[in-house]
Amino acid sequence: MRRKNKVTVALLSAFAIVLAFGTFARATLAPHAPSLSVHESRYGTVTNGDRKESVQRLEIRIVSHAEQGTTYQVQCFFLKRGKKDALVTVDDTVIFDVVNPHGTYEVIAHPIKVAGMSSSKASGRSKSKSVKSSKKSHPVKALTSESPREGFVVRILCEGATLRTHFSGHSVENLLEQDPSCLEQVTLKTSARHLEANELLKR
Repeated sequence: MRRKNKVTVALLSAFAIVLAFGTFARATLAPHAPSLSVHESRYGTVTNGDRKESVQRLEIRIVSHAEQGTTYQVQCFFLKRGKKDALVTVDDTVIFDVVNPHGTYEVIAHPIKVAGMSSSKASGRSKSKSVKSSKKSHPVKALTSESPREGFVVRILCEGATLRTHFSGHSVENLLEQDPSCLEQVTLKTSARHLEANELLKR
């Protein structure tokens, strides 16, 4: 009988732990948190004339089923590798607000200039393909994998609370765990770009 009582107590304790964990999970993630998926649609280095630039473009899918009028802030951080032993830095920040989002937003990072090539090589590749963005077509040369970029972070906030975060990889996530306040600091800089959501929405 005692053994049976002990088993019953153990089962009840396990059930209480599962119930508490479920309650905690619901409390930590607001019920109106929108879904977030991020696709890197363009990445690499392009050559235009004798100038080489690192490019990156994200397609951010956000779907919300919250109450009408709920506003979210989307923050995109593009990271750059440091030279030699220097730390990774945030090279570009894009911020925009969305109300009851249900669509895909295209965010293009500022290009990063990389080491140029000689004029002979540049002239040897004068005929180039066109890499199209959502708005315009820019004549460029071969798109390669060479890039000084480290990755990106996209997060969604509501009333100052972070609801969703997407990291480009575990290495980026680990870097930000070491200095979690760095993203807050760059959002306050004048270099952060505040854009209109309707200009980024893919039709």
